[in-house]
Amino acid sequence: MDALTLAYIGDVCWSFFIRKALIDTGIYNVQILNSLASEMVSAKWQSRILFDIMELLSDRELKVCKRARNTHSNVPKSATVEEYRESTAFEALIGYLHLSGQTERQNFIMDRGLRFLAEEMNDEG
Repeated sequence: MDALTLAYIGDVCWSFFIRKALIDTGIYNVQILNSLASEMVSAKWQSRILFDIMELLSDRELKVCKRARNTHSNVPKSATVEEYRESTAFEALIGYLHLSGQTERQNFIMDRGLRFLAEEMNDEG
């Protein structure tokens, strides 16, 4: 499957996962929820998560990430080219795991990413 399609699917999964996690912590205000979710789903944080989990990935998962990282698309002004490529790789990984039915692995990767975000965002702010 096309790497950008995997990334699109992974972006939806990751966004849903993050929003559910925020709601589970008791954040119900839509403006606060959207603000936090937007930051947590940003290319900046996704690229950092990918860097954190790289040593945990199988050869197949690394290949999915590499293929997605090398796709060409328009980079938004809110991210560097490197951040955008890495975040696309992270999203494609999540999309690949979702479509291949590896729910347990997908949940493990997303849980690890959420824990990383919680620690790093606490340290920054």
